[in-house]
Parts: sequence; C-alpha cells; structure tokens
Amino acid sequence: MNWRPILPFVFTFGAMVAGVTSILVAAGGHFFEAGQLIMLAMILDGLDGETARRLKCTSEFGAELDTFVDIVSFGVAPAFLAFQAALHEFGVWGMVLVASIVMSGACRLARFRIANPERGQKGYIGLPITVLGGWLAMIILVAESGLIQADWMSLTHGPAATLVWAVTVMFTLLQVSNVRYEKPTKAPVIFAGCLVAVACLFMPPEIAVAAAIGICGAMFIFGFVTPFLPKHEVVIEIDEADEDEPMPVRHS
Repeated sequence: MNWRPILPFVFTFGAMVAGVTSILVAAGGHFFEAGQLIMLAMILDGLDGETARRLKCTSEFGAELDTFVDIVSFGVAPAFLAFQAALHEFGVWGMVLVASIVMSGACRLARFRIANPERGQKGYIGLPITVLGGWLAMIILVAESGLIQADWMSLTHGPAATLVWAVTVMFTLLQVSNVRYEKPTKAPVIFAGCLVAVACLFMPPEIAVAAAIGICGAMFIFGFVTPFLPKHEVVIEIDEADEDEPMPVRHS
C-alpha cells in the first residue's frame, strides 16, 4: 500500500477536527482552549500542504479540501469564538461583525482560486484568512488567561476593546481588498519557530500568554506593515516532466 498520498490528508483532517472541536469547546465557555485549538489547526494546515509537496503527491482534491478546512477552522471557528467571548454583548452590531468575518473569509477563499492560480506560491491578493483567525484566537486567549487586569484587557469596553475590534474590522476588509501580500517563508528554521510558538500555547499560562502576545504582534505586522515592504520576484521551479501539465499546488 502506498502511504505517501495518505499522510497529507491526516494533517488536513486533523486541522478540520481541531477547528470543529474549537467550536464545540467555545460553545461550552472554554475560550482559552478554543484559541489553542485554532492555532493547532493552523500548524496542521501548514503541514499538510508542505508534506504533499515534499512527497510529490499534491492533488486537486487535496487543494479543494484544504479550502473547506480553512473556512471552518479560520473563518467560522474564530468568528464563533469571538461572538461567544465578547461580541454577543454588542447586540446586532456584534452579529453583523461575526457575519462579516465569515463572509469576508468565504469571499477571500473563493477569489483565491481565481486570482491566485499559483495557489499562493507567488503571494496573495488580499490578507490570508489565517491572519484574522489567528489574531482573534490569540487576543481572546490573552483576555481569558486571567493574567492581565480584567478592566485593562476587556474586550467589551475601554481602549483595548476599541483597538481589538478596529483591527478586526480592518483585517476583515483587507481579506477582500486588492492589497498584495508576499507568501511567508516556509524555511525550516522559520516553520520550526512557529511550531515552538504554538507549542508554548499549551504550556503554563504565563508562557502561553507571552507566546500569544508574540503571535498577535506578528499578525499585526504582517497585516499592516509587510504590504509596504519591497516585493521580491518569486520563481516557481517546475520539473521538466510537469511542464505540459502543471501539478496543482496545495495552499496553506
């Protein structure tokens, strides 16, 4: 039995399960754990595409399946978490923002298939859905940790709440904008750093919160700063055997 095509799908379905479990956990009021699961889904989602490319077993089915994982784990799950944790207190406007987050993510993924035929290998038009999903998950994790004074880190009133939801609205708009983002590097050292950061989220609260704040900072810089940095030409190498019929590339 050829196990190589199966391994990427293990990570893909793992990311889906983590996203769905995050929704169930958030429904039970465990917001800290729900944020952890969204970030776990993000790591698994990154591993599936990278594994498929390295094992040379990419497929159109895998690429399409990955899109459904993205909308559940990084669109619906973070939006539901945000509503349960804070936005339900904003009444109709909270529901409008939640719906906007999901619709923006869905439009972003649908346009990705049309506007990014290289499946993100040459960059993205519009903010990747993982950025907003990660931002919401980590902000709520920090707020629910109990390590920061409740009044200062409130998500329902005060300057922190204003900043958090203003950034959220901007990220929601950037997802469907024409702003171009370069593809984040998948260099082993960088990806290992991401693995360590997410692993820290499952350590004692002090370490988890420090890691979450660092991840929030990275999301903020990627969303608002990197589009203005000099762009680099990206060349995709294609094997000679694939020149006539390019192999579909999974995105992550």
